[in-house]
Amino acid sequence: MTVTSTAAILTVGTELVRGLAVDTNTSEIARALSGAGVDILEAVSVADDEDILAAHLARCTALYDLVVVTGGLGPTHDDVTRQAAARALGLELVRDPAIAAGLAVAAARHGDARAAEQVYRQADVLAGAAVLPAVRGTAPGQIVPTPRGSLVLLPGPPREMRPMLEDLARTIAGSAAAPEVMRCTGLPESDLQLIAQDILDGRDDIELTVLAKPGDVRVVLFDRGAGAARLHEAAAAIAAGVGEACYSTDGSSLAGVVLARARAAGLTIATAESCTGGLVGGALTAVPGSSSVYVGGAVTYSDEMKTTLLGVDPALIDACGAVSDAVAMEMAAGVRHVTGADLAVAVTGIAGPEGGSPAKPVGLVWFAIADAEGCRAEMRRFPGDRDAVRERSVTTALDLLRRALPPLA
Repeated sequence: MTVTSTAAILTVGTELVRGLAVDTNTSEIARALSGAGVDILEAVSVADDEDILAAHLARCTALYDLVVVTGGLGPTHDDVTRQAAARALGLELVRDPAIAAGLAVAAARHGDARAAEQVYRQADVLAGAAVLPAVRGTAPGQIVPTPRGSLVLLPGPPREMRPMLEDLARTIAGSAAAPEVMRCTGLPESDLQLIAQDILDGRDDIELTVLAKPGDVRVVLFDRGAGAARLHEAAAAIAAGVGEACYSTDGSSLAGVVLARARAAGLTIATAESCTGGLVGGALTAVPGSSSVYVGGAVTYSDEMKTTLLGVDPALIDACGAVSDAVAMEMAAGVRHVTGADLAVAVTGIAGPEGGSPAKPVGLVWFAIADAEGCRAEMRRFPGDRDAVRERSVTTALDLLRRALPPLA
């Protein structure tokens, strides 16, 4: 296979375009190819329709150096990718005897000769194609030369597709440096974009992309001729310009950074949650090895549980309300006392859509950190619906833990 520069991804399946299944292949393929230096310019989902798929393949193979297709390589009547690719490129389908021999056992399971023949269709290979053996399942992949580069056919089931994708990424790696990713929180997307743009001013050998979700932003640099060393230097300059808001340049999640810092400092962590309902603890325990740092937490959604489990004074709740700095600090201090953790974070807020008031609107969230030096609280007002408020609250709680911990050496 020749070194590639531009690519399109096509996922095939009527179930995808009708919303009956979720397409995870596109994102996985795009990440793998981008990491190998390929510029993904288009991604399309197509129904199991030979005519439509052939038209898409003819167009994409004329436009892009690499076209990767997943799906439609199995043994059923609607698996039409091989036929569509043959039509698009004007090639014959040739039955590979070695692949057919490997399918004999699977074909023999069918009493109907027509079903057995459908199994053998998986051995049909486009003339001139290189075969990618099936590591899982029965459908092999294919790499077909095109006038611009290559067409790659991969099976649709992710567990069957993944080994072939890994081999493909290794084959084409080296055409450009892998993207540099800076994960940031605490600054708006537009501010991060301007910081990065100012640092990259005049650099046409690096492409900048900013990806945002509630409370978390990724600044991504793509190599457009800079090379690995200069791309890394640019990323380091942007990370320095962003400052403490940049929490990771090595792919680590925010929860992973929190745990790594706590582990390095020999400290343990606990959580007390109301409006987030355990999501902060869930984010921490999603990281392997978290048990060495995270001792546990309490989901105290009701006022009664705040009092019973964490020792929050009911008179304080009556006077200040459950969503207040005073209650947040008592929650943090209480869970730290109950668990014996060195550091604790508490979250209490109004995620909506009901429950807000002029004094305490939906989106108002109080956070508190408790450690050996005492307690301190911070307030945020988050926009968005219930899910967005909760997601931003989780990110903020983790970030407050991160900032309360010593940086890694």
